[in-house]
Amino acid sequence: MTCRRFYTHEVSIKGGGMIPQITAAQFAEQVTASKIPVLVDFFSDHCHFCQELLPVLADVATEQTESLRIFKFDAGAEPEFAARFGIRAVPNLVLFQNGGPVGQRSGFSPKRDLLAWIGSALRPSIAVR
Repeated sequence: MTCRRFYTHEVSIKGGGMIPQITAAQFAEQVTASKIPVLVDFFSDHCHFCQELLPVLADVATEQTESLRIFKFDAGAEPEFAARFGIRAVPNLVLFQNGGPVGQRSGFSPKRDLLAWIGSALRPSIAVR
């Protein structure tokens, strides 16, 4: 996945892959203005389950490049902004479509469960493999 310079940085994942990280200042442009659904992973650097979720998100991002964008958002660095979406614990995934949240999920999820959740939240707008 190629990263443009408007991202603060990418989060490396063991075994390859990158998930771009955005800030509150970039949120509207990258998430709410997106023409395709966006999954935002609200995380913290010190969260073990957040680190465990990274390879799962990388796999999903690789498979769904045309139908879904995935970003990381550091809830620990910008807690007031994260609180606007009801984030009280991490990892917390919020799925956005047409500028607004359409689903939220807390904790670690295996890839199969995550894809099923995304598919059910977005049906019938996209087909998730």
